[in-house]
Amino acid sequence: MSNRRSLSVAVCAIGLLSAIAVACFSDRSTTAAGAEDAACQLPSGPEVDGSTVVVIRGYAFHPASVRIRRGTRVTWLNCESTAGLSHTSTASSAQWSSGLITPGAVYTTTFDDAGTFDYHCEPHPFMTGAVVVE
Repeated sequence: MSNRRSLSVAVCAIGLLSAIAVACFSDRSTTAAGAEDAACQLPSGPEVDGSTVVVIRGYAFHPASVRIRRGTRVTWLNCESTAGLSHTSTASSAQWSSGLITPGAVYTTTFDDAGTFDYHCEPHPFMTGAVVVE
């Protein structure tokens, strides 16, 4: 009986976490996943709406890799809680460079060509990610 109860609790927890993840990435949501403060509010507007969102938090890109279709926009949102902790989204092959993204700010670019595009943060080169465009 104890194993059954543990399994039920685990299934409920997974369901709850899945519902939270869906709500966080819904096109209707203005708060990015993992947002605990006002610095993580995704602004609304024609450049951002419908974007695939990459959250920058804890010196990392979340998710580190995104898979999108051609013509899709990707928006990087700096959710660092430390004031002044800026990052960039800079393509390794020079397709784009965001410049510094301050906490609470965003950078958006559209991907029209298929391929895998690796990127990094200029001030923190250990921060890496990839956009896979199909």
